[in-house]
Amino acid sequence: MIPVALADAAVMLAADPDADRTELPVQAMAPGELRSHDRRMINMASSDYLGLARDARVIAAAHAALDTWGLGTAATRILSGTTTLHRELEQRLAAWVGCETAVLHGSCWTANAAVFGALAALARQAQTTVAVFSDRLNHASIIDGIRAQRHAIAHLGLFDHDDLDGLRRQLAEHTDTAPKVIVTDGVFSMEGDQAPLHILTELADQHGALLVVDDSHGTGVIGPTGRGTPEAQDVVGRIDVVTGTLGKALGGAIGGFVAGPEPLTTALRASSRPYVFSNNPPAAVVAGALAALDILETDLEPLRILRARVAQLRTGVARLGLDTYPGDHPIVPVILGDDARTHAASERLADAGVFATALTFPIVPRQQARLRLQVSAAHSEDAIDHVLETLPQPTR
Repeated sequence: MIPVALADAAVMLAADPDADRTELPVQAMAPGELRSHDRRMINMASSDYLGLARDARVIAAAHAALDTWGLGTAATRILSGTTTLHRELEQRLAAWVGCETAVLHGSCWTANAAVFGALAALARQAQTTVAVFSDRLNHASIIDGIRAQRHAIAHLGLFDHDDLDGLRRQLAEHTDTAPKVIVTDGVFSMEGDQAPLHILTELADQHGALLVVDDSHGTGVIGPTGRGTPEAQDVVGRIDVVTGTLGKALGGAIGGFVAGPEPLTTALRASSRPYVFSNNPPAAVVAGALAALDILETDLEPLRILRARVAQLRTGVARLGLDTYPGDHPIVPVILGDDARTHAASERLADAGVFATALTFPIVPRQQARLRLQVSAAHSEDAIDHVLETLPQPTR
């Protein structure tokens, strides 16, 4: 039975309005759409940026792998071997993001955890500790990855979002000999803005720091050919460690990766607990991601369509006078501030056939509640126009 103290705490948590995260029951999905409660809705809450989750070429590749390899290997790669598909995807991903090698993980959450676990293991081996400098708005997986290794982190410096002067000051003031690590999202998931990687690479070089970038929302989306935030800022090959996901632009399923120098990826294969003790993505997912990369390398049409739809939505949001963050990423937050107003707006959009999740505290800071609209190449011009017609009017 659940101990009384824990049961009481669970009741209190369930009664907290900030903990109410009712999930939409989805009956079916189609490109840019979903069906719920027997109603067809425009899906503005998906990270299927390129519309490849339902692309016939991706589905065919996944089907073929399913027929060949089955549903899964039923064990970790350490125990049951590694398929040739897994190795091929690792090589392709490393080249795609401009790194030497890559290691697949079950998700980018576990990939980020593995990075800090490996750094802690290497620090123990070297009989030292590390100093980590992290943007305050980094993804929760980065925050938890750091927390899990606090025993090996002699110093944790948090800098305000994109406060480069603050980061410079912290790096200069930290004169300890402990190796330094700078970690950031490439694209921040709640804002849709990019980290200033061109400056962060310079700071990493100046201070001999390792630069780690989680580019989950940038891979396949940002840059002239979709190679991510490093390509957009002309620093491909200068980022020490890039982590990312297969669960967004690259097919939308599940799986993550760590790309970086071979000594680090070798250490990951030996010491990453999520890699050693947990199954990797199944072969069908890996084959689908490989097909998504094939499309990106040979067909820029999904990127062209995506960028046209993003421009359409961003222009419309600006014309309405709604608060948002500037940029060109398909994450377009409409910041309404008040939690109740944001939930009400989400419900009105749902009534009009638009699914857009209300993001409130503690997912975002208080008074920063927002609708996070996410554009896909699968959206039509008419769909984006309909979304704009249903957005709330500014209060000022």
